[in-house]
Amino acid sequence: MLQVETRPRRRVETSRADRGIQWGIWLLVLVLIFGPIVPVVYAGFVDRPLYEADGQLTLSNFGALLEDPDFWSALRNTALFAIMAAVPGVVIGAVLAVLVARTDLPMRRTFTAVLMAPLILPGLGVTLGWITMYAPSGFVSAWFADHLGVVPWNLYSLPGMAIVTLEKTVPLVYLMVRARLAAIDTTIESAALTAGASPLRVLRTITVPMIGPSIWTAGILIVMIAFETLSLPLVLGGPADIDTLSTYLYRTWTTDPSRQGTVSAAASVLLLLVTLMLLLRNRLEGNAGRYTTAAGKPSAPRQLGLGWLRWPLTVVISLYVLIALVLPVTGLAMTSVTNLFSPAVSPFSVLTTRHFETVFTNGALFRSITNSLLIGVVGAVLATVALTIAALVAHRSQFRFRTTVPHILFYPRALPGIVLGVGIFWTFVLVTPLEPLRTTVWGIMIAFIIRNTAIGYAAIQSSMLAISTELDAAARTCGATWFRASRDVVVPLLRPALLGCLVIMFVSILNDYDPAVFLVTTGNEVLGVTMLKQWVAGFVGPVAALGVIQIAITGVALLIGRLAWGVKLNA
Repeated sequence: MLQVETRPRRRVETSRADRGIQWGIWLLVLVLIFGPIVPVVYAGFVDRPLYEADGQLTLSNFGALLEDPDFWSALRNTALFAIMAAVPGVVIGAVLAVLVARTDLPMRRTFTAVLMAPLILPGLGVTLGWITMYAPSGFVSAWFADHLGVVPWNLYSLPGMAIVTLEKTVPLVYLMVRARLAAIDTTIESAALTAGASPLRVLRTITVPMIGPSIWTAGILIVMIAFETLSLPLVLGGPADIDTLSTYLYRTWTTDPSRQGTVSAAASVLLLLVTLMLLLRNRLEGNAGRYTTAAGKPSAPRQLGLGWLRWPLTVVISLYVLIALVLPVTGLAMTSVTNLFSPAVSPFSVLTTRHFETVFTNGALFRSITNSLLIGVVGAVLATVALTIAALVAHRSQFRFRTTVPHILFYPRALPGIVLGVGIFWTFVLVTPLEPLRTTVWGIMIAFIIRNTAIGYAAIQSSMLAISTELDAAARTCGATWFRASRDVVVPLLRPALLGCLVIMFVSILNDYDPAVFLVTTGNEVLGVTMLKQWVAGFVGPVAALGVIQIAITGVALLIGRLAWGVKLNA
């Protein structure tokens, strides 16, 4: 009888240099992500600002916070705002995802592209567009007042803020639910249709229960966004004296420096809340396996017929796109090229280039553009390199703590930008060698990179998991070090994902601003913070011009990525 001798697979040892790289990148990730959190929490337990000596540990900051009626009002408003934003956002986003992905709805490809567009638009600029159209003196509001005698909404309220939030939350829910639908096998749906069930019954009894985990996690994510967002409650809540937790932090810090300990205590509370929500979201995602179907590979989706509802639903979705996207963007563009964009005046009689001239001739405004471009380009390159090595450590190495890397890198999605900004500020103040960075564009770049690590890492992770480990394992067996095998085998195969990460990180950094509100000074201005300050000062025209420029830069970046490297945003 022929016997085949089998030898145990030779274990490939990791060199000292490889271990040094792996430990170095793990420590870098750990320090960058959690480093700014430590001073925020610590400052809440000290009786004086951290830059003053002889501070004593105390709970007085938390006591003062709990006795502050403004804090409780802000917490209540934040909770109401989160609920008002989450419920309609989840319902509309999930319905749109099901209709586009599972039915014979006309114009599906067009709707897919249009529904994803708000995710790359600057939030503050689009908010201005909403105000020009739907504020009490806006174009759409004026039409309703003239024809119906009443305007059935008020943007300067919690429900109004929740309505504007739909512009960002609906595409987010749509993306998550559609991704879930793409991974679900359609055999059960087809069997139900064959057995005589109506398409609506199939959707109600089969499709919706299977996407339940995605709906719940999307809802929790919206609540987290509502807790951390700054520009929307600041712009729309300010005129109505409505504070949320983020605006409470911003106003207290900027108007009363003596209460920095109270601000740090409030930031710690906000950090705890969003962390608990993130843990709940992760728990729900972990239970998503209960809703899978037993099939080796999802079959081609079978479109559910809508019958006579096809075109009425198409009209309804088109109206939603018009109301939530087209009109606000149009309002932003018209505000940037008119002296006064108002229903009482024909816009064609007040056309002007004055706002753009102001942007390009005012030193601070123009610097905000050049600084944002510099931060975006350099930050995207540095982030892509660092995240690539981090992904290699997490998924292609035998490093002891490799499984912790994804969790650490995804944590910033739960880190409110304004809390991160406070933490970065205190870090620069406390760590003497880093203090010079506090007033430079490089300090802001670090904050933006930390804030957006989850986005860039997700772009790399999915592609890396699709590459067989046998390729780099073969190189290791032939004598290559871990770093060389990763560099020569894995990284070239990751090229499309890395280019996609580069583009996405640039766009994300360009449109970010929350972490920089406490770091911007004369000379290191960035687009988002400059727009916010100009808005507060009442200069609406330059804000609109900066918003249009921001959208144009984003569009050019995506176009270059698409034409030069084939990068595209998939739903």
